[in-house]
Amino acid sequence: MASTITLLNTVTWAEGYVYSQPVRLGSANEPAITISNIVKQAMLGPPFCWRWNRAMPTAFALTSPTQDYSKAYADFGFLEKAWVSDGTNVKEVAEIAEALSQETVLGRPDQQIAAQLDDNAGNITFRVKPPPNAGPSYTMQVAYQKKAALIAALATTWTPIPDELSYIYQFGFLGMALAFEKDPRAQIYDSRFIAHLLGCQSGLSEMQKNIFLDKWLATGLQIGTANQRAQMGVQGRAQ
Repeated sequence: MASTITLLNTVTWAEGYVYSQPVRLGSANEPAITISNIVKQAMLGPPFCWRWNRAMPTAFALTSPTQDYSKAYADFGFLEKAWVSDGTNVKEVAEIAEALSQETVLGRPDQQIAAQLDDNAGNITFRVKPPPNAGPSYTMQVAYQKKAALIAALATTWTPIPDELSYIYQFGFLGMALAFEKDPRAQIYDSRFIAHLLGCQSGLSEMQKNIFLDKWLATGLQIGTANQRAQMGVQGRAQ
């Protein structure tokens, strides 16, 4: 699934809808650069999980009674899944947590895991609970979604988002560009962005959908209340 569409392609298309002010101004190409990064980060951030944005590094060994494990994952975005193997059986970790307390009671480390610390230098510290006991030789396999690489120029593509999903970010870009202009049409295209994005992630719970809607509204660039946004997202599925 190739990603060949550039920000310039998106901007050129969007400028046909924006009447009052160009989407790219001067050498900085703003607000186009900022809009593209906001939309891209929204698509690649939680709760959205994509097979083309997933990383599954080599499993690492767990040692009793160690609870924390630091790994160099420079492109780490957020933890999606984890599995524990004892050499014979593999079991999915029951819960992905935001953070975990220290624990002294040992056991099979398949109850909880958290990306506990990020040093902003590409090193992620995972904490497991309970800490592994001294029985089997455990290994941990994690799957994570990669963080969004920033778009810095008009020639930059929307990588890793494949071209076949351009109908999602194109509407997201246009909706936000129109919102900059206080154009009421922003609601139309923003609702399509929300509807198409949520439509590609049918496995999300209602809570996850609502969290995303609230977060998207919190960009401060959208028009309407949170309830209006939710209604627009539902209605947009039919468009």
